[in-house]
Amino acid sequence: MSTSKTTSLAEVRSRERISGLPDLRRLSNASFGFLMVLPALLLLLAIFVYPLAFSAYMSFHAFDLARPQDFESVGLQNYSTIIQSEEFLRALKNTLIYVGLAVPVEFVLGLILALALANIQRGRAVLRTLLTTPMMLAPTAMGLMWKFMYNDQLGVISHVIRQLGINPPLWLADPNLALYSVVIVDIWATTPLIILLMLAGLLSIPHEYYEAAKIDGAGLIGIFRRITLPLLRPVILVGLLLRGMDAFRVFDIIFVMTKGGPAMRSDVLSFFAYRQMFTHRAVGDATSTAWIMTMMLLVAGLVLIRLMRRQGESQ
Repeated sequence: MSTSKTTSLAEVRSRERISGLPDLRRLSNASFGFLMVLPALLLLLAIFVYPLAFSAYMSFHAFDLARPQDFESVGLQNYSTIIQSEEFLRALKNTLIYVGLAVPVEFVLGLILALALANIQRGRAVLRTLLTTPMMLAPTAMGLMWKFMYNDQLGVISHVIRQLGINPPLWLADPNLALYSVVIVDIWATTPLIILLMLAGLLSIPHEYYEAAKIDGAGLIGIFRRITLPLLRPVILVGLLLRGMDAFRVFDIIFVMTKGGPAMRSDVLSFFAYRQMFTHRAVGDATSTAWIMTMMLLVAGLVLIRLMRRQGESQ
């Protein structure tokens, strides 16, 4: 029996050597793991890296979809033209206003509601489900719903304001209010994400820290400043990274509710790039705008990641 087993094992090894297949039993954990993720890596390269590289290539060329024969290399001219464009600068300003208003308000509201939920023992799961309902809506459906609610004749918001004896504004038709009206929708839709992040961070803090602080006579504000906020800082930085990038590339709500209007006062960078591609058919301008956005996000992301590392080292 032992001779036959030895012979069969030798035959298997000889077949592996002949076929050129690696002996998986001799691979290290790292090599085995690499072989397991190799198919997914190849798929990622096919659907992500190649389009990314091709868009970078197109950003250095002048190409009009209506005249595909006029294809020429222009170097950095697309970037120079876009950066000097008044439409781009206006879209950049609106995007920064959008991010600068939406993200801080979402974090303040999310942290307050998360603190309230963390102190509730009964019914926490029900309240958490109700608060996260906006996240379950598709952005297009949500935008259409709020667009109808903002309607000056039939919308429920204008109706309630009118019942109070106040003439409601034109939420989406007023150039001075359109962008801020969309910001309100973003705050309503994405604050639940911040609530979940902050609540997870709060529940991970050991209760012994709070009990020790109370024994030492610390008040609620002191506990929040010296225990809660420092321990939540990594979670806050991660949330800022996720929400900042998401808000910076906002498109769907703008497209559904205002289409950048009125008078392009609610235009943002993503919609500007969309308009360059599908309205003006300028592929080079659209891809260069997308890469400018990518570079800005990379810089902001690297800054936040460095802050996260410093926070981890300090702890």
